[in-house]
Amino acid sequence: MHHYLKNKTLFEARIKVLPASDLGMIIVIPAYHETEVIRTLQAIKKCELPEASVEVLIVFNDSESDAVAVKKVNAEASAEACKWAEAQNETKLRFFPVYFADLPAKHAGVGLARKIGMDEGCFRFEKVGQKQGILVGFDADSLCRSNYLVALEGHFRRNPHTSACSIHFEHPLCGTEFDDEVYTAIALYELHLRYYIQAQRYIGFPYAYQTIGSSMAVRSQDYMQQGGMNRRKAGEDFYFLHKFTHLDNFSELNRTTVIPSPRISDRVPFGTGKAVGDLLQRPSLELNTYAFTCSGWRQHITFATRPIC
Repeated sequence: MHHYLKNKTLFEARIKVLPASDLGMIIVIPAYHETEVIRTLQAIKKCELPEASVEVLIVFNDSESDAVAVKKVNAEASAEACKWAEAQNETKLRFFPVYFADLPAKHAGVGLARKIGMDEGCFRFEKVGQKQGILVGFDADSLCRSNYLVALEGHFRRNPHTSACSIHFEHPLCGTEFDDEVYTAIALYELHLRYYIQAQRYIGFPYAYQTIGSSMAVRSQDYMQQGGMNRRKAGEDFYFLHKFTHLDNFSELNRTTVIPSPRISDRVPFGTGKAVGDLLQRPSLELNTYAFTCSGWRQHITFATRPIC
C-alpha cells in the first residue's frame, strides 16, 4: 500500500463494494446542505461513457457545530442519492453516496470533504492496482457537457506525462433559474477570472491557470505523491492545484465544458458565490479588477446590467 494511504488519510476506506477491474476514473463531489444533488448526478449519468469504468463519489458532510436543519437536509439528500444510485448504477458507471456527519468544526468544510472523497478514490484505485487512475473534482451544483467523461479519458491518454489539469468551464449567462442581475454578476466575475489569467500569461508568468474546484482532475499517483488535498475551508482548489502547476506537466482540457452554478453562497469567505452576492449588494453592478499596468492602482470595469445571451 502507498505510504500516503498509510499515513496521510483521515479515515479508512468507507465503500465496501469492490471496484471494477477496469476502473479508470473517479469523480468526487462534496455536498453540504444541498437539495438538488440529483440534478448534478443526472448530468453525469447522461454523459457518453468512456472505455474505462467510472465511479462517482458524493461526500455528504456536516460539522459537529452545524444546525439541526443543516443535518436534516444532508441526511435527506444522502438518503435520496442512495435510492437514486441503486436504481441508476450500471457496470460502467456507478454512484456511491457517503455521509460523514459531525466532522470536527475546526476542519469541516469543502477542503476536508474533497480530501475525504479523493482519498477514498485512491483506496479504490489501489484495490485494482491502477496507479494512473484519474481523480476528478466536481461540485454538487454543477453540470457538464455530454462528452465530459470521454474528453477526460482522452485528455490523459493523449498526454501521458500530465499529472493534473484544469478543465474549461462556463457559467450560465442567461436563463430562467436566476434573476437577470445574477447572470450579469456572474458574467462580470467570470470576465475578471479570465482577464486575470490572460494578463498573467501576457507578462510571461509560467503558472497561469484557472484553479476551480469543480473543474480539475489529477492522476491518483501524483495526488498521493504531492500530499493529497488540503483541509482549507475556502481556496482549497487554488492551493491544491498550485502544487501541480509548478511541476511542468500541468495541462488544460478545453474539449469539454463544466457548467458551475452562478448562485449566491455564504458558505465560504471568498469565491464565486461570495463574489456574486457582494456584487448584488452594490447600487450599480461594477467590478474592480487588477490594473493591467500592475501599478498597484485598480481600474473599474463596468458592463451592461442586463444578462448576456
